[in-house]
Amino acid sequence: MKQKPLTLSVLDIGPARANQTASDVFASMIDLARHAERLGYHRYWLAEHHNVAGVAASHTSVFAAAVGAQTESIRIGGCVLLPHYSPLLVAEQASLLEACYPGRVDVGIGRSTGADRITSFLLRGGRELRTEIDASHPQALGSLITLMQPDGGLARLFGRDYEIRSIPNGSSAPPVWVLGTSVPSARLAAELGLPYAFGYHITGEGVKSAIDTYRALFKPSQYLAKPKVLVSAIVISGPSDEEAQRLAKPQLLLMSAFRSGEPSRPQDLVEAADVMPFADRHAGLVKMFRRTWIIGNPGSVAEQVMQLAISLDVDEIMINPVAGAYAPDDPRRAPNRAYTLTALAQALGIYRA
Repeated sequence: MKQKPLTLSVLDIGPARANQTASDVFASMIDLARHAERLGYHRYWLAEHHNVAGVAASHTSVFAAAVGAQTESIRIGGCVLLPHYSPLLVAEQASLLEACYPGRVDVGIGRSTGADRITSFLLRGGRELRTEIDASHPQALGSLITLMQPDGGLARLFGRDYEIRSIPNGSSAPPVWVLGTSVPSARLAAELGLPYAFGYHITGEGVKSAIDTYRALFKPSQYLAKPKVLVSAIVISGPSDEEAQRLAKPQLLLMSAFRSGEPSRPQDLVEAADVMPFADRHAGLVKMFRRTWIIGNPGSVAEQVMQLAISLDVDEIMINPVAGAYAPDDPRRAPNRAYTLTALAQALGIYRA
């Protein structure tokens, strides 16, 4: 099987370092997005997390607007966790972005929480989260898609139909991607005829089964004629394998604590992480992360990224660059995250800066 040309994109969770203010983190993210655009990356997507000390990306629509204003061509958008919001609210936000940056916006819809239970409860205005999420999600997603269309849709309330438009005089709607890490999410994307993004950066378990299911069950729609898949992966590169492992350790420490349900903290600087041992209770998590995180020198990570694409028969890999920083590094920049993007772009032939 001949491998199709590989498209590279970026997923940014906004790692918040111990020496950064919130303004520093967002400045470094905008700088990274501009760098990715110069290199030839196709998309710059944002994640959504709430009340996590080591992750700055929260409300995608707000920060995507800031990124759009500082870039020219790279596609913007990313993750929206629909259970927290009404479909109309998300439709209005997405339509506003599309009107400001026509043809550049993607809306990725997930159904997880991205937060602890109390934070999720507060985000939903005091409504419990898990009672109706699975049953209501497909309906909410369908409503969102309808409301984003230029002609809007009808809402039947109080015994009559109301015409609802997410924005006046809209001329286009951004594409909606279904985000997931499981077969049910793949089935939903296939049933609705929408593109599918698998979060390999979250888990590698079941990735092939989910993608195979999506392709087997896909129904062409007015939005998409044939299956379209991308896979996101954590990638950390350094000049040598040893240096890459040093740059990976701050995020390994952070994610081990986070996934264990322990209090979160900002990402440690590399020098601090160097002298921190991995806790014995985190050994299983660290082993799991090392199975799916792609860490190494530029040639090694490029080969691993390409092999991942070949093994899953996908032509777009979304890079989640979470490399740590050194104490002397400018807090308003993320030089080692930028290094990962540059090294891959050069090794895989998309480099144009």
